[in-house]
Amino acid sequence: MGLIECTSGASLWRGYDYYKENKVKNLIETSPGLFTADVEGNSDELYIVEIDIEHPRKSKCNCPHADGKRIVCKHMMAVYFTAFPEEAQRIYNEVMTYQEQADKRAEDLYKKVRQCVWKMKKSEAQQALLEVLFYGPEWQLDRFVREHDLEDGYY
Repeated sequence: MGLIECTSGASLWRGYDYYKENKVKNLIETSPGLFTADVEGNSDELYIVEIDIEHPRKSKCNCPHADGKRIVCKHMMAVYFTAFPEEAQRIYNEVMTYQEQADKRAEDLYKKVRQCVWKMKKSEAQQALLEVLFYGPEWQLDRFVREHDLEDGYY
């Protein structure tokens, strides 16, 4: 398992941002698969980072999030992406492709639902609306009540 698989989505993307913002300084490969660097934090603090490609959980950073823990933080990911920019590009492309596919699926579903609703009889549509309002998330009923000025006695 590599660094990418060991990190959270938030740390992955913040690390990518740090990489793109050139916050990694003094990157050195101290031995095969072992890299050290300084990474500028949000408040211009400099964090000392060491990543171990073979053993990601042995990677270290002195930031409050990862210091003394076996966590892969955003600073470690920034160092990884700086050391392996092709991996940064691969991850970015993969996510963009997935997002485009997800957007297309959502658009297709929207069209299908819209067509289905327009084909419903009035009574079927009313029944479906009532089910969504009473059996769906509470916020939907609350919104419906507010938007149709039905709040009297409801709250």
